[in-house]
Amino acid sequence: MNSIIGREIPLILIIDDNPANITLISSHVKKQGYEFSIATNGTRALELADEIMPDLILLDVMMPGMSGFEVIEKLKENEKTKMIPVIFLTAATGQDDMVKGFHLGAVDYITKPFNASELYARVRTHLQLQQYQRRINQDNIVLERLNNEKNEILGIVAHDLKNPIYNISMLAKLILSDKNMSRDDVEEYSSDIIFSTEKMLQLIMDLLDVNAIATGKIYVQIEEYNIIRIISEVASLFTERAKKKDITLHWNPEEAVINIQTDSRALLHILDNIVSNAVKYTFPGKNIFIDIKRTNKEVVITVKDEGPGFSESDKEKMFTRYQKLTAQPTGGEHSSGLGLSIVKKYVELINAKIELDTIFGEGSTFYIKLPIN
Repeated sequence: MNSIIGREIPLILIIDDNPANITLISSHVKKQGYEFSIATNGTRALELADEIMPDLILLDVMMPGMSGFEVIEKLKENEKTKMIPVIFLTAATGQDDMVKGFHLGAVDYITKPFNASELYARVRTHLQLQQYQRRINQDNIVLERLNNEKNEILGIVAHDLKNPIYNISMLAKLILSDKNMSRDDVEEYSSDIIFSTEKMLQLIMDLLDVNAIATGKIYVQIEEYNIIRIISEVASLFTERAKKKDITLHWNPEEAVINIQTDSRALLHILDNIVSNAVKYTFPGKNIFIDIKRTNKEVVITVKDEGPGFSESDKEKMFTRYQKLTAQPTGGEHSSGLGLSIVKKYVELINAKIELDTIFGEGSTFYIKLPIN
């Protein structure tokens, strides 16, 4: 049986002031294969419980100084120890004592002299019940987190898709209603429609990536690839987009072939997000530089922009999902706050590293470091 708080062997705290009782109880607990600690008074028991966080407590009621009833009251007042199951093990047999014990939070009550088999069964049962309860609590925490993320995603989708959909509808109606619209106007409205659909498509793709990562549905396939080819594909894709913002994208590799073992699809996702952000945040009239260097241990892909850079607070949260950072796109582009969190996960999946060198107000340089196997 695994411990309810991560131990391989459950730990039981025995609280009793009688040495003979401690010897007997500890011998039975040891035979069951459990570990144990001992406290001979209430004050020490509370200190020890808070320190070692046992999986179960066997507590005597009649002790000098602080009774077992007082001990359990204080245990239940402590946020750390209140969920530890407590079994009273005592010679007190009065019905009132039993009721009081249960009222204070005890899970069971065994009278002395006790039967060893009964002790085994009660201890085992309550350890298992506590373990099941912890699993339920953990599952509930996960479910609550997933539900919160679902609500967050729904809010993002509702907010970020509403405006593009409205724009598309409005522009389409204008085109249909004006039979004499000039070709220039049709092209302008059509370009606006394309821009809006690209915003929606990017958001949907980001959300699909997040879902695939969260559910473990992304699998890497490590093969040998010429990463110059992958980078060139991304550079070609964004060169025209950069030109439309009067940004020059520089990519002139010194080598035509650099083969490494990686997942090409994951690397493509990483570079697509990083270069897309560089285009999105770089100021018109500025530059983006993509470079690659090879050492004996790794290949380093560098993407440098001349955008606004990242603040200290940005750097702390930039790889976290749904974060809106200080910098704003320089051409009115859309940002879902998901891209860099997706990049971080893909980087981890291919056993790579990503580093950032940035000066707020002057630009950023991302380094994607790929190991050479």
